[in-house]
Amino acid sequence: MKFFNLSPLTQKRLERFRRSRIAFWSLRLLIALYVVSLGAEFICNGEPLLMRFQGEWSCPFLLTQPPENVRAATGETTHVDYRLFTKSEVFKKDAKNFALFAPVRYSPGETLDTADLEDDKVVTVSLIPKQPVGRFNLTHDLAIVRQDNCTQFFPSMNLRDGCTNLAEVIEITPELREQITRRLAGEACDAYETTVAPSSQRAVSWQQMRLVLSPFAGGVLPQTVRVNLRAVLPNNQRFLQKLTYDFVREADENGELTKVVLKSNKRTILPSEALMGQLTEWAVAGFKKDITAADGIFYTDPETKTDYAVYSANNIRFPFHPTARHIFGLDGSGRDVFSRIVYATRIAMSFGLLLAVTATVLGMIIGSIQGYFGGKVDICVQRFTEIWAAMPFLYIMVLVGAVFGRSFWLLLLVYGLFCWLGLSYYMRAEFLRLRNRPFVAAARCQGLTNARIIFRHILPNALTPIITLFPFLLVGAIGSLVSLDFLGFGLPPLTPSWGELLNQAQTYRWAWWLILFPSLAIFTVMFLTVMVGEGVRNAFDPKPFSKLQ
Repeated sequence: MKFFNLSPLTQKRLERFRRSRIAFWSLRLLIALYVVSLGAEFICNGEPLLMRFQGEWSCPFLLTQPPENVRAATGETTHVDYRLFTKSEVFKKDAKNFALFAPVRYSPGETLDTADLEDDKVVTVSLIPKQPVGRFNLTHDLAIVRQDNCTQFFPSMNLRDGCTNLAEVIEITPELREQITRRLAGEACDAYETTVAPSSQRAVSWQQMRLVLSPFAGGVLPQTVRVNLRAVLPNNQRFLQKLTYDFVREADENGELTKVVLKSNKRTILPSEALMGQLTEWAVAGFKKDITAADGIFYTDPETKTDYAVYSANNIRFPFHPTARHIFGLDGSGRDVFSRIVYATRIAMSFGLLLAVTATVLGMIIGSIQGYFGGKVDICVQRFTEIWAAMPFLYIMVLVGAVFGRSFWLLLLVYGLFCWLGLSYYMRAEFLRLRNRPFVAAARCQGLTNARIIFRHILPNALTPIITLFPFLLVGAIGSLVSLDFLGFGLPPLTPSWGELLNQAQTYRWAWWLILFPSLAIFTVMFLTVMVGEGVRNAFDPKPFSKLQ
């Protein structure tokens, strides 16, 4: 490999770096990853890259608003769903119309409708039993007053207020009579619950009922006693639980719904033939209507006469798991995670590179001035550096964000003012070591200016710390951006960010894809960068290539 305009020492260092296969290929992969992320619009985009409509060509992804002919056809002035527009009859009626989309047809900030997930939709039909509950009060002579919903237990009886005795509707046991008497006498009593049977089988809807008396603190003589009555449902327990049935769709070649199929669910009792027909109708309605189709419907089981409230809804909730169309799933706002990771990679690496360059330039200038001039200049700058390093960076970020708002360039500026401190120490040490070398004295004797001596003669010999630390500065910058975004003090809310996805993962801990894929992206970029940094450090470190005689 031939190098031009490079010293023999630099050529040897580059050759040693090239021989480190892990570092060399890590650098190639890192560059390729960044180059690909720079073209994120050509990979993930909800707007066509190129479109022909009504004889006019346009690039909608480059425009701030839809083309004029599209606005006239759709009536939209600000945003057009091009995926639906290209499937519409207006677009299909002309065979010459054409739209070229990116491989992933979703933008990072685009919130998807549940209709876009129709192929992955599962409709859940829920039957919630209406539990029979009644209430009434008892007087001293056990007369029922102020009854509420008790007629459902005794449909054949006329529960006249104050004229119907408790013994006429249920069998009163001695223990129950004692509990009522004690409460009416003002004695303190604990809660009491017992199963009672109706006194007349012909006049009831339930063979057994649960009677509940609330706890009583005592101390006063009440006029009445409050009694709660609940139905005891049959032993098969079918009518006690909420019944849920999941249905999936089957479609023809054109994507039209042909039939729905009941998914197996071991926790739910299989429906009867009559109920299955009703469930299928409700499921079809749920598929045709995106969210809610059967809310407010009531169903009475013909076998048990049990009343149910019916709810039919698709179970699509954001975040949504990975599917064939969304290989990384959707986040909490219904946005495609893959597209957000691709755009976040570009933002994170660009931020890291710009911040590393900024920190390198500032640290190089300040450290070289300290080391070259020394004396009072060195002491004053060093004291300033120590004071500046003690500033609370996070508080400053919060204050600046609250006053000026959050933005990419403001974050870069504020962070760059703090990130140069470590590198300036290395540059200061290198200049203190090199400033008394013979070649520096020869340059001074030739009458060269201080700036020329610093940047033309000393700095090229002091680049080793800069080159070896640069990859690690990049890793630190990317990690800092992820941390700030995770805490909510980084980029603006709608900006694609690894940290923002991880923050969502903390909220939706069951959404494993929000943890896995952003973490893999962070690990990949940082691992490749660290491998490059290790390779550069080994290539520029003279110790492995020298020995004591």
